[in-house]
Amino acid sequence: MTDTKALRLTIDASNLKSFCNKLLTRSQDIAKTHEALLTLESFISVFGKPAEDTEVYALIESTIKSITEMSQQQLLEKNTDDLRTALRQCNIIALASVHLDLSRNGFYQILPDVIAGLSDDDIRLLMAWSDNWMKEARQLLEDCSGFPEVMDFAKAEISSEQFHAMDDLDRVLNAR
Repeated sequence: MTDTKALRLTIDASNLKSFCNKLLTRSQDIAKTHEALLTLESFISVFGKPAEDTEVYALIESTIKSITEMSQQQLLEKNTDDLRTALRQCNIIALASVHLDLSRNGFYQILPDVIAGLSDDDIRLLMAWSDNWMKEARQLLEDCSGFPEVMDFAKAEISSEQFHAMDDLDRVLNAR
């Protein structure tokens, strides 16, 4: 037996925009807000399929897309500020947090701009820090591994998130 009862929702672009703008304004965590907006965008696309070829749907779709793009920009700005602070402080935990929040592509997108905004002394310090950190981590991983080129992060007691963040930072710094 199938249930044919349905809940009908009415969404108009101005109310959607107002709702999303309030969500963005009240946000205390832009990453979570951005995820919520992406979920809302998916919800609209899935449940709005019957109206997909209408002007109203196109307006709703463009409205939610512009808002998710705005939240993406806010997320990038926040992560850019956080990355700048993490690098100036040589803070591996904060670096890994930014790396984890962004896709690898997003991390590579903001990293060159952040590095370009640092002083030569800051960059030299970063290069020495990342180089030393990676040498020590690789040696520890090699010592704890029973097989060549196999990294046992748990046995070496190294966070894989921190390792990958630092590895990406080190690659960009050494490509300069």
